[in-house]
Amino acid sequence: MSMDMGMTIQKRANHKRWLLSGMVLMTARCLAAGVEFHPYVGGGFTYTDNIDRVSEGQQGSLISDISAGISTDIQGVDGTVDLDYELNQLIYSHDSNNNETYQTLSFAADKGINRTGFRINADASIENIARAVDQNANADILSGDTIENKDASLGVNYHSNPRSKIDLSAKAYTDIVNNEDDIGNYNGYGAEFSFANGSTVKKVFWKIDGSYQYKESRDNEDDTAFTLFRQDFGLQTLSGWVPFIRLNFEDYEGTTDADSADSLSWGPGLKYFWTKRSYLELSYNFSEDDNNPDFWAGAVNINPTPRTRLFVSYDKRFFGDAYEALLSHRSRRVNNSIRYTEEAVSFDRDLFTTGSSVEEISLSRRLEWSSALTGRRTEYELTIYRDERESLDVDAEEQNDEVDGIGIAVRHRLSRRFSVAGSFDYEYYQFTGRTLPTQNDYYRVYELEGQYQLNRHLSTSLGFKHNNKSSSFEPNSYDETRIFIDLRMQL
Repeated sequence: MSMDMGMTIQKRANHKRWLLSGMVLMTARCLAAGVEFHPYVGGGFTYTDNIDRVSEGQQGSLISDISAGISTDIQGVDGTVDLDYELNQLIYSHDSNNNETYQTLSFAADKGINRTGFRINADASIENIARAVDQNANADILSGDTIENKDASLGVNYHSNPRSKIDLSAKAYTDIVNNEDDIGNYNGYGAEFSFANGSTVKKVFWKIDGSYQYKESRDNEDDTAFTLFRQDFGLQTLSGWVPFIRLNFEDYEGTTDADSADSLSWGPGLKYFWTKRSYLELSYNFSEDDNNPDFWAGAVNINPTPRTRLFVSYDKRFFGDAYEALLSHRSRRVNNSIRYTEEAVSFDRDLFTTGSSVEEISLSRRLEWSSALTGRRTEYELTIYRDERESLDVDAEEQNDEVDGIGIAVRHRLSRRFSVAGSFDYEYYQFTGRTLPTQNDYYRVYELEGQYQLNRHLSTSLGFKHNNKSSSFEPNSYDETRIFIDLRMQL
């Protein structure tokens, strides 16, 4: 027993060392051309009238924030490195036992290998996320009910010349995720590829997409594996009609039989192109699994200009009816996007609730509408979204979690140095369990902030923020008002 544990620990340590060594090597190789370092220090005060965010017995506190960080942009020979790191020391007036240090990190590096088509990329992040969204989805480091999430990945990409007979892109990667509370920690790896005809092929077309993803828990024996494969093969004609044959396969191996599933379908189809980028697609598919009967599938893609696109599709997957939609439009001042996606996820903390099994595979659905308008001195942003997480295990306690949200933000520049911003965010959460009563939470956040650039290196901000939560579980409701002032100096 002890020998197995020693071997496991050594294996994990080597895995981390290899990943971090690769990221450091990439950074060193990119240090060749333009390098920009922007270190800074800052400090500020925030007063809150409800530091514990409770419904009764509210207590105020003055929070001192001392911060330091660096922002780096490196443009090397066929490579880039972007790094943002910040350290915050919080000091609480009401109880020094709450004093804590927090860190955030965003790192991305990319390097080409001697014009071979191969590239190495590395990413790392540190962020503080809500401990559990059913307790407080609006958690932040000031309220102290967050956990630190660390993620690091290293990958190798390849892309051939698409102007030849083949267009091949492929990627292999490894990933490490660590959460402060040890829930959902995993080591993972995967690969994906896309193989299609190049632009010189005129009579036939093909497109083959495949991916594999494996995640292994570092705290128990749970693991998951995703395998996806899609193939289209057909004839290109001069009249715009394109007959083809499609094949779809997906296999999900979960922690138990309850969250495992697969599906396989194939069939003939027909596309009609009325422009080079716009088409209508229809296919009849024979189902070779027990989840779905034979079915019709279709898609519409309208792409009149590179700035405007509408795409809608209907298909069947392991969970039944499947939809995808995208509407995007960009102009000089306006940027609009509406997107709907469905995917299976595991080891995901986005909608983690108390006591749920984060390792299990669940079905995630997301609808998001984002819109931005940029005026001469004023910027407007609107975001509307809906997230749903459905358990594949009918016997699991957590069956369905949903969140609907809307965010509105306005920023106005009064002068070259002074700007004001205001925002309003509303979120509605619903947590549905198999035996427990449904929980409904409502969040409302109002914020007003002014920013003033004192000189080239020194800026300050002053603002007001109000957080309100009402819950069907009354002890979870709260009201909180904050007033804050910050000062930041570029070194």
